[in-house]
Amino acid sequence: MARLTFRCCLLLTSLCLPLPAAADERIPHAQDRPPGPALAPQDAIARMTVPPGFSVELIAAEPDVVNPTAMTIDERGRYWITESLEYPRRSPGPGKDRVRVLEDTDGDGRTDQTTVFMEGLNIPSGIAVGHGGVWVANAPDLLFVQDTDGDGKADSQEVVVTGFGRDDTHELPNSLTWGPDGWLYGLNGVFNPSHIRYGPSNPNFKADSEGWKFTCAMFRIHPATREFQVFCEGTSNPWGIAFDDAGEAFVSACVIDHLWHLTETGYYHRQGGPYPPFTWKIESIVQHRHQKAAYCGIHWYDSDAYPEPFRRKLYMGNIHGGCINSDRVIPQGATYRGEPENDLLTANDAWFMPVVQKTGPDGCLCILDWYDRYHCYQDANRDPGGIDRLRGRLYRIRYQNTPHSRPFNLATETDQSLLEMLSSPNGFRRDTAQRLLSERLLQNRSPQLQHSLHRLVTDNPQRETRLRCLGILGVAGMLEEPLLLTLLQDSEPIVRARSIRAARELRTPSPELLTAALERSSDAAHSVRLQTVITAARQPAAAAMPVLVSVLAQADDDPLTPRIVWKHLQPLLEQQAALFVAEVRRQNPAGKGIPASVLQLLPRIAERVLAAATPDNASLAALLDLLLLDPTSSTAADQCLQLLLSRLRSGETTAAAAENLGQLLRQPLQKAVTENSPVAVSALQLLVATQSADATKLARQKFEQATDPELRLQLLDAFIIARTPDAEKLARSLIESNPQPELLRKIILATGRIRTPEASRLLLEKTPTLPPDVRPAAIEILTDQLPSSIQLMELVREGKVEPGNINSNQARKMLLFKDQSLMDLVTRHWGSVRTERDPARQELIARMRNELLVARGNPVAGKAVFAKVCGQCHKMYGEGADVGPDITRNGRASFEQLLSNVFDPSLVIGAAYQAQTIVTTNGQIITGLPVEDNDQRVVLKIQGNRTETVPRSDIEQQVTSPLSLMPEGLEKQLQPSELHDLFAWLTLDKPHTDPNARFLPGARIEPGKARKTADYPQFVEQLLPGFSVESSGEGGIELLENHFGRPALRTHPPDKNRPCRLSATMQLPVAAKIKLRISVASHQQGDWQLDVKINGQQRHKSIIRPNQNPRWKDLEIDLSDLSGQKMSIDLFNTPNDWSNEFGFWNAAEVVSE
Repeated sequence: MARLTFRCCLLLTSLCLPLPAAADERIPHAQDRPPGPALAPQDAIARMTVPPGFSVELIAAEPDVVNPTAMTIDERGRYWITESLEYPRRSPGPGKDRVRVLEDTDGDGRTDQTTVFMEGLNIPSGIAVGHGGVWVANAPDLLFVQDTDGDGKADSQEVVVTGFGRDDTHELPNSLTWGPDGWLYGLNGVFNPSHIRYGPSNPNFKADSEGWKFTCAMFRIHPATREFQVFCEGTSNPWGIAFDDAGEAFVSACVIDHLWHLTETGYYHRQGGPYPPFTWKIESIVQHRHQKAAYCGIHWYDSDAYPEPFRRKLYMGNIHGGCINSDRVIPQGATYRGEPENDLLTANDAWFMPVVQKTGPDGCLCILDWYDRYHCYQDANRDPGGIDRLRGRLYRIRYQNTPHSRPFNLATETDQSLLEMLSSPNGFRRDTAQRLLSERLLQNRSPQLQHSLHRLVTDNPQRETRLRCLGILGVAGMLEEPLLLTLLQDSEPIVRARSIRAARELRTPSPELLTAALERSSDAAHSVRLQTVITAARQPAAAAMPVLVSVLAQADDDPLTPRIVWKHLQPLLEQQAALFVAEVRRQNPAGKGIPASVLQLLPRIAERVLAAATPDNASLAALLDLLLLDPTSSTAADQCLQLLLSRLRSGETTAAAAENLGQLLRQPLQKAVTENSPVAVSALQLLVATQSADATKLARQKFEQATDPELRLQLLDAFIIARTPDAEKLARSLIESNPQPELLRKIILATGRIRTPEASRLLLEKTPTLPPDVRPAAIEILTDQLPSSIQLMELVREGKVEPGNINSNQARKMLLFKDQSLMDLVTRHWGSVRTERDPARQELIARMRNELLVARGNPVAGKAVFAKVCGQCHKMYGEGADVGPDITRNGRASFEQLLSNVFDPSLVIGAAYQAQTIVTTNGQIITGLPVEDNDQRVVLKIQGNRTETVPRSDIEQQVTSPLSLMPEGLEKQLQPSELHDLFAWLTLDKPHTDPNARFLPGARIEPGKARKTADYPQFVEQLLPGFSVESSGEGGIELLENHFGRPALRTHPPDKNRPCRLSATMQLPVAAKIKLRISVASHQQGDWQLDVKINGQQRHKSIIRPNQNPRWKDLEIDLSDLSGQKMSIDLFNTPNDWSNEFGFWNAAEVVSE
C-alpha cells in the first residue's frame, strides 16, 4: 500500500536520492519542517543569500522550464535542458519527457525563446551537445540524436549503447560531460544494476558480446568510434562530474561522503553491495561534511567573472541543505584532499533543488533548480500527487556588473580563433573551443590544425592550454610518437603523466614508446608514477611486475597509488607469485629492508596467493621467510599469519595444502615461538592448526597457565581449526571464566565453529543466561543447523528463552529446513512467518507514530536497548556492528524516515541490502548481506558482527530474499518501555551527552495556540500537512501533545451556525483501491458532527461523542471511484447542540493499493 498525503493545491511529479521510505509524509525526508508553499521565482531569489558583491539573477523559469533533470550549454550559448514529468516511473518505453532549448536572443541575460527539440523520452537524465548531434541518457539507452534538416527538431536517433537499469530511477545514467581527453563521460548509481551492450548501429556491435555489468561507476564513450569503457567503479549515487585544470575527475555523491577524486581503473567505496574479490577500496577525499548528505551536481569553476578567492574551487549542489557548497582541493600524493570553503549560495527555501551547476557564456555560475517540495524518491513514490511537475528555474550567480553575453556562435570562429580561445580566462569558452577543435580535427584531419596543436603543446606557456591540445590530438588519433617521447621528458609533471596516458591509448604504440613510458616509474612525481602503473597493467607480467613493485616501494604515505598497484598486481599473483617474490628480492637485497608501503601490501598478497586455483606455497613460504627474518616487518608478518589462519578457519585452504605449507614454514615458525618474537602467538596458532604435535602440547600448557583471556581465546581458535577433540571443554572453561561481554561474544562465535553436538548443547545451555547484547550471537549460530534449531525452539516452548529473542529472519531461516516438527514448534511458540513484506506495516507505523510522539523515554536506557537489538547489525556513533548501514547519519534524516526504516524495513530495499541465504552441503543455513560473491567464495556479513566465508564448492543453494535483512517485528521483541527508550536515543541527532543534541525533524510535536488565521499553518502542517483551516472559534486552533493518547489538532466552529472547515486539494494516483483515512475525537464533555465532502459531494456524516470507545474514531472512506482524478477534500467540524464542540484531529491521509 502506498500512502499519500494531502496538499493544498493541484500537484503533479519529483526527483531524488536513496533511503527506505516513510509511511505518512508529515515532513519530507531530510527537511526540518513542512516546506510551505512554493515561492514565485523573484520571491525565491529575494530569500537567497550570497557573498558581498554577488547577486542572483533569473535566466529562465516555469513555464519555460519544468522539472529539469540535466543541462548543457552549446556553442551559441543556448541552454539544452532535459525535463521529466515521468519521474519516478520505472518501466522503460516512450514517455512524456522532452529536451527543451532556451535562448537569450537579445543579450539581456533572460532567455526569451524556447524550442522543444525532442519529445517522447522517459526520464532523460543526462545531456551533452557535440560532434554533430545531441547525446541523451534515456535509460535503458544512451542516444545520439540529430536534427538533419535544420528545423530545430530531432529527426534521427542512434542507440549508442543500451542496457542501463531502471531499478532505481533516481540513480539513472547521468552527468554526461566532455572530458579533457575528448571522450564523453557519465555516471550510474549503486542501486541501478546495468548490463551495457552496443546498440545494433554501433560499429562495435557484436551479437555475442558479453558487454559490461556494473552498478555505481563512471563510464566513457569515444565520440567518433563509439567505443564504450568503464573508467572506474564505486561510490553511491554519484551525480555530477567536474574536471579541474589538470584534467583530474571529481564527482559528488549522496548518503556517503560527498567528494571523490576518481582515477582510471580505481575501485571506490560503495554505499552497499558486494565488492569484486580481493578489492582494496579507495576512499573519499574529505573528512568534513556540509549541511546534509544529499548532493547533486559539481563544477570546477575557474573564470575571470569572479574574483580570485572564488576561483579554482569545486561548487556542489546540496539539495537537503538548500545551498551551493564549496570545497578546495589540495594535492596529496597522487590524489587530493578536500577542504571546506564558505557556501556560495544559501536558498533559505526548502523547495530549492540545485541539480546542475555550470559556467555560463558570460563566465558566471549557472544553477539549474528542479524546484519541488519533495527531494527524495521515497516522497515521490509514496505521494506522486504531491510532486510539483510545473516548476523549474535557472539562475545566474553574478558578480557586480559582469556583462551579459551578447548573441554569438563559436562554431563560426576560425581555427586560429578557437586555438587562442583555449587560453581564454572564461571557462565556458575554453571548454567549448576544445570540443569544437576536436570535432574539426576528427572530421577534416587537417594537417595544418594538427601542426598548430603540436606547436601549442610544446611551446605554450600555459599548462592547461598544453593539456587541452594534447586531448584534442589524442581523441582524433593524431598524436605522433616523437611528440609523446618529447613530452615524457617535460618539466611539468602533469604533462608527463598525461603523455603516458595518451601513449597507452594509441592503437599500436611502439615498444620504444612503451619502454620510455614505463621508465617513468621512478619519476619524482606521484601522478606520473601512477600512470605508469595503469600502463604497465596492459603489458605482459614480465614487463609489468618491475614497474608495479618499484612504484609501490616509492608510494610512502600516498593513499591512492598502493590501491591502484594492488588492483593490477593481484590478478598476476594467480600464476606469477614467484615472479613477484623474485622482484621484491631483486629490488630489496638482503640488509636493505623492505619499504613500508610494500610491507603494508604483503598480507593481501599472501591471501591472494593462497586463493589461487593452485596456490604457490613455495613462493608464499619464501615471502613469509623474508618477513620473519626482518625484525622491522613483524606487523606485516603477523597479519600474514592471521590471514593463513582465517583461510584454514573458513575451509578455503584444504587440510592437505595447510599441511604442506606448515612443513615449508615449520622452521621459521618454531624459531619465532622459541625466541618469543612479536609474532610468537600467531606462529604457535599456525603450528597447532597445521597439526604440529609439539606445538599442540606447548599451546595446551599455555592455555592452562595463561591469565590473559585474549591469549586463551587465540589458542582456543587454533584448537578449533585443528579439530582438537576436547575443544568444547576448553570453550566451556572460557565461557565460565566470567569474561567481559565483548570478549564473551567472541568466545560464543568461536564455540559456534566447533560444530559438534556437544558444542551445540553448550550454547543451548548458556543462551538463556547470556547478557542481552550477547544472546543474539548465540541464537544466530543455533538457527544455522536443524538439530540445534529444534532444541532452541524447545527452550522457547519451555519458557526458558523468550520468543522475542528470535527475530523474523531467524524464524524464516529455521523454516527452510522443511522439518515438520520444527515448523510446528515455530508456528506454535513463535508465530507465523511471512515470506514477503507485510502491507499492514503502514498501519503499524501510524500507531507507532502516535505512541512515540506522546511517550517520553530515557535515552540512556535506549542506548542499552540499541546495543541489544540494533547494534547487532548497525553502528551508531562508532559503536555496534558493521553489517547494515551506519545509522549515525543514514536513515534518520527525519522522524518519518526513522519510523519507516524501523517498522517497515522491506518497503524499499536497495539490491545491496537484500538478504542472501546459503544452504551448505553439510546442511548449514546462513543468512546475511553479501560482501563478496565470486567463483571462489561467498562472504556474508551476519548479525552479531560475524563474517561467514563459504567456499563456492560448499554451497548447495543460494537464494536472494525479496525482504530486507533487517527483520520486521521489532515491536514484538521489545517491551513498550524499551521501545520508548530506544526511540528517545534514536531520535536525537547527536549523542545524548552532547549539549547541542536536538530531536530529529518531526520527532516532537511543538504544541501551541494560534488565534490569527495567518499563524495557523505552522501548527496545522505538523499533523495535517497540506490542509488549511479557514477559521476556528473559541480562541482559534491549538496543537496538543496528548489528547487521549495521541497528538491532536484542536478546532472549534466559529459560531453555532457555521462549521470550522479544513480543506485540501490533490491529484489522486491511478490505483485499484484508494481510501481516505481520518482519525478524530471529541472533548470529554462535548460532541460534534463530522462532515466529509469530496468534490463538494457529501461522503460521510457522523456524531463524534465523548463516550465512544475507543475515544478516537478511525474512519475509512472509499475513494476508488476517483482514481486518477483531481480531488478537493473538505472536512467540517460542525456544531451539534453547541456545548464544547471542539474537534480533535489526529490524521487525514489517503492510502492507495
